[in-house]
Amino acid sequence: MKLTRSITALRRYNRSKGFGIHSPFAFRFVQRVLSERAGYYAYEDIDFRRNQAKIMARESGKKHPRIISAKNARMLLRITVFFNPLEIMQVGTSYGVSTTAILDVDSRSHLVIYPGNNPHHDIYVETVSGHLSQVTEIPSLATALDHYDFRRNDSRPFMVVNSIDNDEDFALTLSKSLHYLNLDGVVVMRNLQKSKRMKVLLRQIESQLSHGQIFTNQKIAVIVGLSHLQRQTFSLWF
Repeated sequence: MKLTRSITALRRYNRSKGFGIHSPFAFRFVQRVLSERAGYYAYEDIDFRRNQAKIMARESGKKHPRIISAKNARMLLRITVFFNPLEIMQVGTSYGVSTTAILDVDSRSHLVIYPGNNPHHDIYVETVSGHLSQVTEIPSLATALDHYDFRRNDSRPFMVVNSIDNDEDFALTLSKSLHYLNLDGVVVMRNLQKSKRMKVLLRQIESQLSHGQIFTNQKIAVIVGLSHLQRQTFSLWF
């Protein structure tokens, strides 16, 4: 993975500046969301909660907790701002920083979360304590997805996939991802460099997606299933 990223670094960097991107939607998304450098209203809150989660993790004995970076948490906020979903589905979590970054967008938004096998649930609960009224946690992926579909009704799906614990959850996540993308939905995938299942999931979606655009830096992927978008994959630096 590191060698591949090094080989493609220059091409990804140029694409991230907009060079060679002819799709108006893709150019706008790259420039105004993925590569945006201006400050956003919730950045300070995101950084504060992330630091608090790191302190709690270290106090619990974890010397090097693998918490989402401030850069990526801020990007999740920008992506969510851009699409502005009021109903959100999240698969997998750890310390709750990504969850709260997403919910910072709008106090009216609601997130259904399937936490998976989360060994940091106590820290997660503390991190999301200020957003509890916006979160429904369900311990079964199938039930969580059904509840999310009921809540979102006919609104555009928006799903964030952080981790997948087993083959059954993998198959269900793949099926739902493709279904949501066929409904003009958006799927954000994280931890591609850390999880074999996540990498395979992205490859499966890429091979079956008939329309829409994928934006990836080989660590994170944002898949936009808008029906008017020509099928394209953009390998970027963000």
